[in-house]
Amino acid sequence: MIRTFSTLALAGLLCVGCSVAPQRAAVEPELPAQFVGAGKQLAPALWWQAFDDAELDRLVALALAENPSLQAVAARLRAAQAQASGSAAGLFPSLSASRSVSEGFDDQPDDRIHAAGLSAAYEVDLWGRVRAGRDASRLQAQATAQELAAARISLAANVAVLWYQIGSSAERLGRIETEREVYERIGQLVETRYRYGQAPASDVLRQRQLIESTRSLEAATLAELGVRQNALAELLGQPALAAELAGRLPALTTALPATGVPAVAVNRRPDVRGAWLQVQAADRTVAAAVANRFPQLNLSASYSSSGAAGAEFFDSWLGTLMASLGAPLIDGGARRAEVARTQAVLDQRLADYRGAVLGAFREVADALLQDQQLQIRVASLEQQLALSDQVVDRLERQLRNGSDSYLALLDAQITNSALRREVISTRQLWAEQRIGLYRALAGPLPADPNHVATASAADQQTTMDVTVQ
Repeated sequence: MIRTFSTLALAGLLCVGCSVAPQRAAVEPELPAQFVGAGKQLAPALWWQAFDDAELDRLVALALAENPSLQAVAARLRAAQAQASGSAAGLFPSLSASRSVSEGFDDQPDDRIHAAGLSAAYEVDLWGRVRAGRDASRLQAQATAQELAAARISLAANVAVLWYQIGSSAERLGRIETEREVYERIGQLVETRYRYGQAPASDVLRQRQLIESTRSLEAATLAELGVRQNALAELLGQPALAAELAGRLPALTTALPATGVPAVAVNRRPDVRGAWLQVQAADRTVAAAVANRFPQLNLSASYSSSGAAGAEFFDSWLGTLMASLGAPLIDGGARRAEVARTQAVLDQRLADYRGAVLGAFREVADALLQDQQLQIRVASLEQQLALSDQVVDRLERQLRNGSDSYLALLDAQITNSALRREVISTRQLWAEQRIGLYRALAGPLPADPNHVATASAADQQTTMDVTVQ
């Protein structure tokens, strides 16, 4: 029997020792040495400050303090931390006290019996099962902390995107009003020419239809603006229509933020850090499942006394000390199946981690590419708009001078208006893309959302190693 137990013990120690999280270098996808088209300007730790927009800074700080979804994640983190604290209780003995009084039905004082006692219990963690469970809970709590950091980054990005979308809608509303004034001015010129028999009635009707089209576009843009304002108010933890949010569009800047080494830039992201913590937590869960297949040694002790009231109560004390060793013999394969299940979960977490690394690298690479192409696109559209302005100006002067150029002017007006709206929309897309780039590179946020700091080179190279105590 002793020999059998020794064999089980040795096998258990070996199996538990084998449950060690793989080295990150062994499972992490090999990334290129650098990003294509990366910039050199170091982004601030609070990345939205790169837009130099004081109102945006205020709104992000408000959202980080008041957003209900973020508060829910923060509460989930507190719950995970409390669970992690409780998971270490099994490493310490438990002690309980009892006190009771029993009395007979004949109401005689001598029939009253007093009893009191202390009892302690402790499981000797032979194979590290309790420690592995504690470590898994702590790592899960740390992964939840990374989830909170990722949620803060996403919230800040969503606030910034909506802020600039509102600015885009507001700017397009202003353009619609300007276009209507231009269309009405040219409409008066066409009607004058019609009264003098220099233009057909169809020209007047075409121009009136063009003027009327601005009313439809204005209504759609007003609705779009209102919906975006309501969405932003919700992110700020406020009811819809609680505040008038004007928004704005940022100035186009060609300077791209520095990305650093891809492996470092990717691994500092909270979603990637959280994925690796999940790998480590899954590994410790495997260790606990393996240890659960081997004998458990439990120690218990009690000290009690009973008797009538007074000195007699303290005369008879009884102490007991007991050790028990229990080993699973037949369980229908339940423990073996649990080991296989936890190992499969570990494999899943490893695959999730590799996917998170690849996805993070792709997000940065895509953002860099699209940012550069959108800058080229905006520059081209602005050049087209400048040429279109010249065409409209020349055709309008020709029409005033009696030339029959209305249809050409009508086509030029429509093209000019479409170009102006496209310039605004493309600037909005650029702002969203730049926000997406900062979001992909942001990494963890400071605990204080109002803290202003500039990311240093050390911040860009934050390590992700987690030491389990």
